[in-house]
Amino acid sequence: MKRLLALPLLIASPASAETIGECQFDSETLTFAGTPLEQAMCLMRKIEVKAVRKAQPLPPVLEQLMQSDGAPTPAMKAAALAAFPQPYRDYAAQYADAPVSSTAEGHPLLYYVIHDTSTPFYEHQPFPKRLNQDWKVNDFMPYIDGTFADAPVAHIFLNRVGQIWAGHEFQEGWRATKLESRVVGPRARGRFVHIETVQPRRFLPGATTRAETHGPKPGFTREQYRMLAALYVYVSARAGRWLIPAQHNTVDSTIPQAHDDPQNFDLKAFGRELERFVKAG
Repeated sequence: MKRLLALPLLIASPASAETIGECQFDSETLTFAGTPLEQAMCLMRKIEVKAVRKAQPLPPVLEQLMQSDGAPTPAMKAAALAAFPQPYRDYAAQYADAPVSSTAEGHPLLYYVIHDTSTPFYEHQPFPKRLNQDWKVNDFMPYIDGTFADAPVAHIFLNRVGQIWAGHEFQEGWRATKLESRVVGPRARGRFVHIETVQPRRFLPGATTRAETHGPKPGFTREQYRMLAALYVYVSARAGRWLIPAQHNTVDSTIPQAHDDPQNFDLKAFGRELERFVKAG
């Protein structure tokens, strides 16, 4: 996630933009190309510095789920709820049996999009020594008080100690990618949910633009991977299907000024945490 710049509106039409991006998003069906497994393989490619994308294998658990027609079991959903920290656990429990978003044309929620906040931004200063416990890094207030946008830019914000703040409930169709906001438009709202994981950034050596930044290594904490997995199980259970995981950059690939997040995302670590919840069922 970075602060959005004012850019000319890009309009997709069936005649000129039947498919969009490297994963070939169909602007009519609002679906990326291929089977769920093929979509996940494209959308979960590794994102390196300067948005270089590289193929990587899916964890076995994700590969299995993408070939399944099922959904999380009640036991998996209960395990995810139990893993949430307070006060988000009580908040999520209130909506545990509520429907999730769909588009105005009736397309159901299908994609679980992982972002990194790319903030706080330290320019040329070093990251804090105790990065994961730093109050400035973990503070939700800039995402709440209008610092970055008039409304929260994502459904969920997840900091480095595993705390969760909800910007929008999963029933609300929202947009947090250029594909949704600048290419397809309001028709795409409800097809995606968005999870912002806190990761600070700083300039690469010698760089002066936000297109050339890097995050810390490791990029995320074990608490973040665990909560990403729990949220994935929880919202998939409410959707009645295993959602297709995706990333901000791969969703927006080839769109001008696409963001480069999430950097340093360890797909194997996410898979290990997800497997724990799947085994609960």
